[in-house]
Amino acid sequence: MRSAYLTQFAEEANAEFDKIGEDALKGLDEASSRIMENIESQMQAFEESAELNRMEIEENDNKLADFEGQIVKDRNEGMFFKNLGQKAPVDKAKAKVETQRIKDVTKAKAGSKARKNIYLALMAVLVIAIADSFISSSPDWRKVAVLGAILVGLITQFSYEEKLSSELESIEKADKEKK
Repeated sequence: MRSAYLTQFAEEANAEFDKIGEDALKGLDEASSRIMENIESQMQAFEESAELNRMEIEENDNKLADFEGQIVKDRNEGMFFKNLGQKAPVDKAKAKVETQRIKDVTKAKAGSKARKNIYLALMAVLVIAIADSFISSSPDWRKVAVLGAILVGLITQFSYEEKLSSELESIEKADKEKK
């Protein structure tokens, strides 16, 4: 009888443990579902907030673009005609002095013997390099073309400065003759 009583007690204890375990699992499932619902509601609120923020940012970007466009439009509107109508007074004495200063600097630079000698030396070096390319057994045409282009540029600049120098000298002679 004692063994029957112990067996019954063990079965009741097992049943009680099973019931406690089922209740605990049920409680965990309910807690889990409540937590998941809470997370989903927070996620939905976050998505709605993010969407609102995105829309607000787009609206602000559009307003900014419109504002910048309006600024450019307002700045340019009528500026062409305003600039045509408003001329700053020109001080003729200052303009004459500035013109003379520019002529003097140009004459000094264009007529400089050192500058002419540098141009002539560079042209000589380029002619020698081009001749050396032709003397070699197989000339590199890319090198010859580049050196030729540089030589043409130097010759053009040299002739321009010679012309400018001679024009300035003739103008200076004419000014001296008038005085």
